[in-house]
Amino acid sequence: MKITLIVEEMIPVVGYGGTGRQVQWLARELVRLGHRVTILAPAGSSHPFCEVRAVREASEVAGLVPPDSDIVHRHGWYDEDMPFKILNTGHSGSRTVNCERGNWNFVSRRHAESHGRETFVYNGFPVDDYHLSPKTDRLLFLAGFARPDKGLARAMDLAERFDFKLDLAGGRRVDMLARSENRRNRLFLKSFASRYRIHGSVDGQGKVELLGSARAFLNPISIEEAFGMAPVEAMLCGTPVLSTPWGALPETVSAESGRLFETDDQFAEALEEVASLKPESIRQYAADKFPISATAAGYLELYQRVIDGETLA
Repeated sequence: MKITLIVEEMIPVVGYGGTGRQVQWLARELVRLGHRVTILAPAGSSHPFCEVRAVREASEVAGLVPPDSDIVHRHGWYDEDMPFKILNTGHSGSRTVNCERGNWNFVSRRHAESHGRETFVYNGFPVDDYHLSPKTDRLLFLAGFARPDKGLARAMDLAERFDFKLDLAGGRRVDMLARSENRRNRLFLKSFASRYRIHGSVDGQGKVELLGSARAFLNPISIEEAFGMAPVEAMLCGTPVLSTPWGALPETVSAESGRLFETDDQFAEALEEVASLKPESIRQYAADKFPISATAAGYLELYQRVIDGETLA
């Protein structure tokens, strides 16, 4: 099959870039399966296994699609009308896309339902890129410090109430001053306490080691998370997840891999319970449920359905 993938993020991704990572991993897997893949991405992007065409203006996208493409899979730049069979995948947890027309897919059941749709394919991961590491006595929070809905203030409150050590990754200490809510909660000053270690933005093997060494991954979000890539990456490193039940987290975190909590008392019980979970079992759960091979298979099925003229629900 001749597949064109469209993404608005630079690839390969440096730093976060969840959508970009999914596209670069998906492209690699599709090429491995024998398909011809072309990627349209911002200028400066590259991929070792397929052609990448540079997009400098959104208006260029349609003209850059290879004319013999069997399917165009858009992960951004959704509004351009193009004379091709098209699948759109929404990645954002917020309602930022107009999915009233066209074939749309989302990245979890909850994500699809929130947009009035049914079709979804879970995000996937190159399982072999993650590994187990010796555990420490520290929990890990990994998310943007400047986004209050990611739960940094709640994570630090829990660390103080229940007296545990907490690694903080996803930004610089000064980023704690970026929102009035953070300043009001005095997060910047609190972060100098000895229980905290700040790692800044992490990526690559450094990120894997940090995920794997944590006693648990703390994810007290208050946002409709479309999927939640970092919690799954933690599980692939054998680390249990402690998360609030927002968005897709009830789909991705199971009793085999972590616990969901809302109140502080529920958190205390959850923290005690995950101590009995085995890292090998946590990793196996995530590896079985979220491999990039399953994601590619899911998309290939949708591609064929769109090519055959089906309208996705």
